[in-house]
Amino acid sequence: MKNLMKEKMRNNELVLGSWITIPNPEVVEILSMNSFDWFLFDMEHAPITVAQLEDLLRAKSESVTSIIRVPRNELVYVKQALDVGGYGVMIPMVNNFEEAHTAVSYSKYPPVGLRGTGARRASRYYTKHDEYLKTANSETSVIVQIETEEAVDNFESIISTEGVDGWFVGPNDLAASLGHLGEPSSPIVMEAMDNMLKISEKVGKPGGTLSFNIKQAKSLIEKGFRIMAVGSDDLFLYQASNELLRSFLG
Repeated sequence: MKNLMKEKMRNNELVLGSWITIPNPEVVEILSMNSFDWFLFDMEHAPITVAQLEDLLRAKSESVTSIIRVPRNELVYVKQALDVGGYGVMIPMVNNFEEAHTAVSYSKYPPVGLRGTGARRASRYYTKHDEYLKTANSETSVIVQIETEEAVDNFESIISTEGVDGWFVGPNDLAASLGHLGEPSSPIVMEAMDNMLKISEKVGKPGGTLSFNIKQAKSLIEKGFRIMAVGSDDLFLYQASNELLRSFLG
């Protein structure tokens, strides 16, 4: 088990990813033909079940790291995401140190955490179980989402939690929590993100967010964000078809 994305994150390298929301393996297979570093398989807001997730992961290229956004910070969700072959988890709505510590605990085997030893597909159906158990704790990524005013206030303690590898701003939820619903590019949101980035540089934990606007994404990268989601399967489908039709219809 070698987590290529985590290795790049340790070196503060840029990793570019796509959101996966359509539960069809062909979508993942096609997008894997491009040079993405990681895919975010969204089980929080997209209609992806555990059984579907397993099929999606089978279609993914080995060069693309799989990060699973679980529905919430709960043991059963985390261990299922990892047992079917996810290389890491993104935990939504992490608001304080205790919740960050819980997320890490659910993602790691004892004595570090509470994860149960049933890594079925992840261990090649138990044919590589011993090898998997030896490397899983060090190779599994834990990325916490910062999405509320409370999380901003507790940011340094959250990302300083041992076992947290990176942090990721959910800009729409953060905007809503800060009183700017539907305005993820509000100056208030941008200021909060800039302040968190300065803290994270001191702590040494890479941060990220999603922006499907190329100009804005490049600006965020220039500021120092390293875990960037720059598109989604549904958006790629819409944009390509829309561009094609506009070339004919004007």
